[in-house]
Amino acid sequence: MDAAIYLYTFKEGLLSKLAHDLRLSVVRFEISARGTELSARFEPSSLRIDGVVKDGKLDRSQPSESDKKKIRDVMSDVLRTGDYPDVRFVGRANSREPPFTITGDLTLCGVTRPISVLLMVRSDRLVGELELIPSQWGIKPYRALGGTLKVQDRVRVAVHANADWLSSGAELNPAVQLVWTPNLGRPSLRKSSSPGS
Repeated sequence: MDAAIYLYTFKEGLLSKLAHDLRLSVVRFEISARGTELSARFEPSSLRIDGVVKDGKLDRSQPSESDKKKIRDVMSDVLRTGDYPDVRFVGRANSREPPFTITGDLTLCGVTRPISVLLMVRSDRLVGELELIPSQWGIKPYRALGGTLKVQDRVRVAVHANADWLSSGAELNPAVQLVWTPNLGRPSLRKSSSPGS
């Protein structure tokens, strides 16, 4: 995998002990950079439930398969994936060398809002985290049992992207397009004379 995108959700409410904090993965996405210009497309219908987070550790044995199906159905309804199959980001990096502060616009459920994230180099990876407030995109947090069981109005997003291209002293270059997807072993390099070619 060239890159991984993880989403963390958090429970709350009087019956929160019956619920779980979850880690999800985005299975289908593409992130591209040409110079300091970045764009990305994510498919919310591809969200996979990795497991339950307890005391900072991931337990892949939970939730059960039947519970996972229920959660996927709820996520599809909450994110309205039938009406909005894509989440898109357009932004730019503040420099051609790390650390990179990425700022731009995230369009989710038809609503566009500004976001920013700091990407640092750790070993051979670019890593960063940001927190999204779903209600800012018109997404109502999930509630059940009269509100005694609900999901917090915040989602932590963690990005882990391949940074092998930095090891040779490379930088973000307008003549080179970098593409990250979850299925390839390395980011592809597409050299061209102009951004439109």
